[in-house]
Amino acid sequence: MMNDAHDLTIPTDRLRTLSSELRAQSPQWADRLEQATTEQDLRNLVCDLFNLSHALPSQKESSNETHTLSGRITRFINENLHRGLTLKVLANFLGYSEKYCSDLFYRIMGESFSGYMRRHRVERAQSLLTTTAQTLAEVATAVGFSDQFAFSHFFKRATGRSPREIRSRLTVHAMQKAL
Repeated sequence: MMNDAHDLTIPTDRLRTLSSELRAQSPQWADRLEQATTEQDLRNLVCDLFNLSHALPSQKESSNETHTLSGRITRFINENLHRGLTLKVLANFLGYSEKYCSDLFYRIMGESFSGYMRRHRVERAQSLLTTTAQTLAEVATAVGFSDQFAFSHFFKRATGRSPREIRSRLTVHAMQKAL
């Protein structure tokens, strides 16, 4: 028996159930589902959701949802730090509103998005400054800054030391060890 895709109908009560399940994960997507009035609207929504399916935990992951989502967030930030991430970019990646994403981020990660990003950028920059020969401009780019002057200002304000001080202390320490 062949099924024609146009004959596929979803009962209204099942759509409501799907909508409420989705609302628990992402209110923004649930709103879009409830606003779908045509088959094309529903197709577009399903395609969009399919493209973002990595952001929603599967049923077998739901018991470990917080751990899974924190891993996804951490991985996304690590892989995209050089792009100058914003809360808006993360919210779009997860399919959430910025406000919801901000609250969720704090609940899962234990600190604000901006605090996490500041700490993560400083840690990555310190590691690059002490373990590589990358220029300051290269380090700045690697942690999401478009120029080394903005990076140097940020780094000094965050650590009390300039990137050059960190690197020169490393050089002096290495020379002392060699003697």
